[in-house]
Amino acid sequence: MFLFTLLLITFSSSFVNGADQNTCTPTSTQKNTSTILSNLRREMQNEGIGIYVIFPDDEHGSEYTQPYDKRRDWITGFSGSAGIAVVSLRTAALWTDSRYFTQAEEQLDCANWLLMRDRNPGVPMLINWLVSEANQTTLPPGTTAVFTTTSWWTSANTALKEIGKQLRPVDDLVNRIWLSERPEQSQNSIVTHEFQYAGETVAQKLNRTTNELKRRGATTTVISALDEIAWLFNLRGSDIPYNPFFKSYAIVHVDYEINQPELFVNLAQLSTSQRPPGVRIFSYSMFWSHLNATATNASISKIWTSAKVSQAIFNLIPNNKLLLPLTNSPVQRTKARKNPVERKGMQDCQIRDAVARMKHLGWLEQQLNDGKSVNETQSSEQLLVYQKQQDKFQFPSFRPISASGDRAAIVHYSAIPATARLITKNGIYLLDAGSQYLDCTTDITRTHHFGTAKDLEKRAYTRVLQGVLDIADAVFPAGTYGRSLDHLGRMHLYRDGMTFGHGYNEDKEDIHGIGHFLSVHEGPQRIASAYSEYEEALADGVFLSDEPGFYKPGDFGIRIEDDMEVILANRSTYDNTQYLRFNTITFVPYERSLIDVTLLTNAQLNTINQYHVKVAQILEPLLIGDDAALNALRTRTAKLDPLSTTTSKPSNKAFISISSSSLITLILILIHLL
Repeated sequence: MFLFTLLLITFSSSFVNGADQNTCTPTSTQKNTSTILSNLRREMQNEGIGIYVIFPDDEHGSEYTQPYDKRRDWITGFSGSAGIAVVSLRTAALWTDSRYFTQAEEQLDCANWLLMRDRNPGVPMLINWLVSEANQTTLPPGTTAVFTTTSWWTSANTALKEIGKQLRPVDDLVNRIWLSERPEQSQNSIVTHEFQYAGETVAQKLNRTTNELKRRGATTTVISALDEIAWLFNLRGSDIPYNPFFKSYAIVHVDYEINQPELFVNLAQLSTSQRPPGVRIFSYSMFWSHLNATATNASISKIWTSAKVSQAIFNLIPNNKLLLPLTNSPVQRTKARKNPVERKGMQDCQIRDAVARMKHLGWLEQQLNDGKSVNETQSSEQLLVYQKQQDKFQFPSFRPISASGDRAAIVHYSAIPATARLITKNGIYLLDAGSQYLDCTTDITRTHHFGTAKDLEKRAYTRVLQGVLDIADAVFPAGTYGRSLDHLGRMHLYRDGMTFGHGYNEDKEDIHGIGHFLSVHEGPQRIASAYSEYEEALADGVFLSDEPGFYKPGDFGIRIEDDMEVILANRSTYDNTQYLRFNTITFVPYERSLIDVTLLTNAQLNTINQYHVKVAQILEPLLIGDDAALNALRTRTAKLDPLSTTTSKPSNKAFISISSSSLITLILILIHLL
């Protein structure tokens, strides 16, 4: 059976290879990687490996990496945040998901690289392709353990075992050949995140974290995720784009008051005055020797570490000391539930962010009405101007997605000045942007139309909006997992044969957790249709996005995204079950001109009107003096009146119509067959 599977993999790999090579047309946007690949293959042969896997991550599995750590980008020319490169002695391939297909086509050197459109028909899974390639050489495959999660390492080795091979850990081979024009490592200062924003002292957070250790019988935890370290020690930095993080490791013991926590950082970045009390500070490079000493310490019986730490960390911890089963870090699950001060900050800063969004929307609408040209990058740059005017603003929480027309159908589109498209009154404009404030992190998406929208655009927008409203309206018992609610964001789209791709596999969610002046994407809670063994139940104090969408390639895209918090609802009078619900904290109006009220239920119509009344009451006093922003606000928050009592029906274009006579005939045929 395995041999048959291997033959299928080899065949499909060859098919994909041939298809990509035959259609390759190098362009000026593609980086020529011939010399780079030649140098890398020389190093691979020196190491005695036939395949080398390159991940986009740094040593900490960061979603975003500093320029110095963009190894995968430098090797391939592709800059998307998701994508794994695999180089063999005879070929090279990049796997990425549907959010980045278009970007990869534009950037990837197609003369040297195969674009593997992950999960498309005929495209082999990365590990299957790895096995197929490894089976055609006597040399083992290899990768750098410090950039590889233990879960991927284990999965790959399980598959490779079938052909008698295993991954070989090797040094960072990219580091050996990236000798010129490499950016310097960040040396930015690390600063204290003040108590007035954090809401807890370091000691209080250590107490909460070590209570988790006690609950599971662990004596120590090893932490490598940068957002967890920043939160735990009330420190913030700027090593990582869009995130207030600094490169670091930490080791925390259950008896932290006696055996003080160890924090490993670049000592030049952390001045004495900024060092947290009760914490021992060491050089970043000393982490590995301290980890080895911890792992071999006879008094330490069980070490709790996240399943997402690097394989290099796992290699130093004896199996009998690993706390099993592997789960999320105790810090991750603790910080996800915000304290009262953090919750208030998350709520308050949304108003400031909404002011920036409305000022930008008013400006953009005025520019278009005056016949002035504004393109995608100019629009996002102007938004940043208004964001910077807001109190406590630090920097954007991610690179904004500013997409006009059919580019809005590219989920993670990234505009650049050279190819930025004009925003017009004739098409959709999607703006997905967020901010980092001292007291919160935001992530807001609105889809606009400044002219007369097409019927399909309005229908799609309304279906997406219905999903947003139905998720926000959900009431559910404590202990509910987000995957149980995912259908609420899709069911109205299903009526018209529509859906959206994000959230369909384990690695991507359509509703994600949001940090407090931390990462715009955090776990362990989420809402997605796919199962993840590391997903945890929704809980009071967790903040999430709410972002269904619809994308019609080559035409338009729709996404609406609100931020919301999980709060306590009623408690059952029958069995004392505690129920939870969501509270929407975003205050940016929906695009009134794109709403087809004939599709809405009365309850949904009332919810929109009530939301817009609240938005207007909050924002109008803050926009006085900005006539363009006030006009944009008032136009969009005007009351929606029902035009029809027609109930929601599927679009005729989405389904095949069957007449009554045809249906009767079909039934008679089925009866005859039975």
